[in-house]
Amino acid sequence: MSSKFLGSVRLHAPYHPSIVIKLDKLDFRIDSPCGAKNENKIYLLTHFHFDHVRSCMAGGADFLSLSENPIKIYAPYDDRKEYGEVENVFDIHSKMINFHSKARRKLVPIKEGEELRFNGTTVVPVPLKHTVPNFGYYIKNSEISIFVTGDWEGSDYKNRQKIISLMPNVLITECRYFFEDEIEIAEERMHVHIEDVLELKEELENTIIILTHISHRYRDLEDIIKITKEKELILAKNISFNNTGYRIRERFK
Repeated sequence: MSSKFLGSVRLHAPYHPSIVIKLDKLDFRIDSPCGAKNENKIYLLTHFHFDHVRSCMAGGADFLSLSENPIKIYAPYDDRKEYGEVENVFDIHSKMINFHSKARRKLVPIKEGEELRFNGTTVVPVPLKHTVPNFGYYIKNSEISIFVTGDWEGSDYKNRQKIISLMPNVLITECRYFFEDEIEIAEERMHVHIEDVLELKEELENTIIILTHISHRYRDLEDIIKITKEKELILAKNISFNNTGYRIRERFK
């Protein structure tokens, strides 16, 4: 097993879905803003809920003008038609992002079973049940594997079994709720309660588990951070990791 740090994950805020993973000279930016210098950056969108889509629309067109080619944002192909719309969900968002960025961003469809390859690193989309179609992303190279869930229904047995079957070295998961009286609301809204994560943890004994995208109701993080420490889970802003351990480089304040 390697003792050096192989990568890092940076979270914008405990509530925000934006995730940036640095791995083998690549930046995997999941539900994250686009920027001016986009060499070696891979943009991935988990699903078409506004709190996730708005991140990849962030940043003005003046920054994007520094880029010769449109920035590719890989996203699940969603052929639903809703609210009397003629176009499907994917095409509506593709046009919206294209318009907002003055054609400097391009939504690229991916489907279940497809694989993306970047300099020896593979990205596999994994569908997880949520209120709308959602892709988690399994990122793997010869040294380490990372799974980012997006939003998912934590109480769903098939969802949990998919994650367990991957046996990732690092799991970065939404965890919206933390207290016993919130279990029912987590199930109703098809989100994740910490009890769902703890069930995963029992099966994934050697996996580093990082929590993100918690509920905005927890404006004071003191109790939440205490719970995560007691349960040996990670909630921090910047974490370095390898296939056996981690180091917290910056905590949430």
